[in-house]
Order: sequence, then structure tokens, then C-alpha cells
Amino acid sequence: MVDDRLSRPVLWALIVSSVLCAAMVGLRIAYTGEGTFRWLIVPNLLLAWIPLAASRLACRSLAGGRKPGLLAAVWGLVWLAFYPNSSYIVTDLIHLSWASGKTTLYFDLSVNMLAAMLGWFLGTISLYGLHLEALRRVGPVAGHLFAAVVLLLGAVGVYLGRVLRWNSWDLVTRPWRIVADSLEIVQRPDALLFILAFGLFTGAVYAIFYHVARPPRTGR
Repeated sequence: MVDDRLSRPVLWALIVSSVLCAAMVGLRIAYTGEGTFRWLIVPNLLLAWIPLAASRLACRSLAGGRKPGLLAAVWGLVWLAFYPNSSYIVTDLIHLSWASGKTTLYFDLSVNMLAAMLGWFLGTISLYGLHLEALRRVGPVAGHLFAAVVLLLGAVGVYLGRVLRWNSWDLVTRPWRIVADSLEIVQRPDALLFILAFGLFTGAVYAIFYHVARPPRTGR
């Protein structure tokens, strides 16, 4: 079972799989002779590691029941800003429609799906740790609401990145522009449909992960 501590075997499995994904990208470049791989699978995968690292640091600053302080708040904000990057990789599948030929389609699909699954695991484990922390501190209702809000914000973040082409660091350099675009989303049915669909997708798979990973209760 997976608990709120990221075990070394899980961490090494994520690292080795990420290296394997990067190696497959390199193999594809060598096979086709192209200098680039059409879309940024490896950089996006690297960005997906940031929320996991920030989540672990935030949880570490809260260990032992310590009250949330400035350090926890900083790492929490970093985590939330980069959290959408973990599931954003799924949307890279759209590139397969134009960037892959008959000889590379299934290889590209395999690489993209590996990256997408790794990104999803990185983001899910990062949310799981903070979700458990919230459950311990504020109870089940508020704790589960915290996870639901994060999943919704993650879907909004993916829309801002994929459709409106904003980056996580734009939250620092141009925050008011992002806020303005976010407020306009409620007036766009296509944006609401995207967010609803992606939110339900990530919410459903996270719910499965949560109940599989959650240690079983003992006793009556």
C-alpha cells in the first residue's frame, strides 16, 4: 500500500521510468534523423516532477503535527502552481494527429502514453500526500473538499495551458492577465465543457487511486 510517505522503491520506479521515457524520445530522434521531437515531452515531464518535490517539502514542513508556517505556504503555492503540469501531458496526444507518420505512430503513442501516465502518477502522489495531511487536520468533509477543489483548479490550469497557452511561471510575471482570462472562462461554453470533462477524468482516476492506496481500517 502507498501511504503519505513516498517510499524509495516508488521513487526509483518513477525515476527509472522517466529516464526510459527520455531514452525512447532519443531513440525516436535517432531513428528519424530529426533534431527535435515535434513536441516537448521531456521538458513537460520534468515540469511534472516539480509538484511532487514541492508536495514532499510541504509535507515535511508539516511533519509531527507542526502548525502551517511560511515555509509550508511557499511550498504549497509552488505545488499548486505547477500541479496542472502533471496532467497536462495527457493533452499532448493531440499532436499525434499531425506529427506522426505510419512508421512512427504507435511508437509515438507509446512514448506519449508513458509520459502521460508518469505525469499523472507524479501529480496524483503529490496531491495524495497533502490530501492525507488535510484529512488529519480538518476532517473528512473539508479534507475531501480540498482535494476536489485542487482537481478542479488543475483542470482550469490545463485549459489555460493547452488552449490559452499560459505557463506556470506566468503566474509570477503576468498574474493579472491569467486572472482576467480565468474569469472569462465562465462566459465560454467550450471552456466549461473542457474543464468539466478534464475535471471528471482526473477526479475519477484520483478517486480510484485514493481508495486503492489508502491503508485499510482495522478494528470495528
